[in-house]
Amino acid sequence: MNSTRLAPREFKIKQIVVGIFVGIVVLLFFGVLRFIWSVRYAENDPVSETFEAEYYQPAPTPGSDLDTIEADAEIKIPSSAKEIHAMISGFRELDTWVRFELPANEIDLFLDGTLCTSPMVSVNPTRYTRNELIDPDWWQPDQAKDLLACDGGHQYLYQRILVDCSDKEIFTVYVLRTYPKIILSKIWAQAM
Repeated sequence: MNSTRLAPREFKIKQIVVGIFVGIVVLLFFGVLRFIWSVRYAENDPVSETFEAEYYQPAPTPGSDLDTIEADAEIKIPSSAKEIHAMISGFRELDTWVRFELPANEIDLFLDGTLCTSPMVSVNPTRYTRNELIDPDWWQPDQAKDLLACDGGHQYLYQRILVDCSDKEIFTVYVLRTYPKIILSKIWAQAM
């Protein structure tokens, strides 16, 4: 009998051990490839990043960022608006904050072009205290002495309009457009 030859049972054990070893090596190889790919391409992957853009215009400039702001907020900013600030931010669902000044006599025309389905009602400005983590510096409805609000939307978005009427000639308009969120709706329902 040949002494270098393995018995059938030993041969099967050797096959199992070699198979497990090869499987581990293959898994490690693909794990290393996946790690290298994620490190190299994750920074360019739009799905893994949060989008944020801020805009400022002292007066409406058609054809510029104004089109983006209006489309994302689902509003039409009147040509008489001044000091337009906007921020668009989010991961997959983008939220849009807009603030601008508008002559008081044009507020009804502006509101006709919004998604507001509720009447404008007086609200407590302190309920809209700025959240330093997400709200831009210029978002200050809590500073108003006289604040009105209305809201509306459809199944894909929620829009809240706040109007600071402290200055009776020039109103400051705040628009928040977001995707429906139960928590946000409950918080704002308490503010109304």
